[in-house]
Amino acid sequence: MSSTNQINRVLEDVPINVKLVISSLWVAVMFCYVYGDYIQVYVPGILADAMAVSAEKEGIQIEFFAVALLMSIPSVMIFLTLVLKPAINRWLNIILPLLYIILLVAVNIESTWVYYLYLTAIEILLSMTTIWYAWNWPKTAQ
Repeated sequence: MSSTNQINRVLEDVPINVKLVISSLWVAVMFCYVYGDYIQVYVPGILADAMAVSAEKEGIQIEFFAVALLMSIPSVMIFLTLVLKPAINRWLNIILPLLYIILLVAVNIESTWVYYLYLTAIEILLSMTTIWYAWNWPKTAQ
């Protein structure tokens, strides 16, 4: 084989739109939230406590609503990141992950379960990456 017939081929690296990158980060963090909550069911005492919950418990509806609200925001951000205009999109993707990082640290500061601390660390890293991409949102000349 002649060396003149050999072509040096390089793998193509297609640029990905920042909206797709950030949206996929929201998807990834949501999977971590779901896995963490799913695995938590197997932590001793959690399921027993959940079974003891009754509709008459004062404030239970507010607690459930708060959890639903906290989990619906990242779910909706997967979509909103793809459709919102860049200016509002950028700020939402800076502010919301920052609030979630603060919440994750506050809620898990006393956790001793290694799996939960691991998932929390991944969630924080994904959220920090979301902030970084939003902060460095590409700009165009006008």
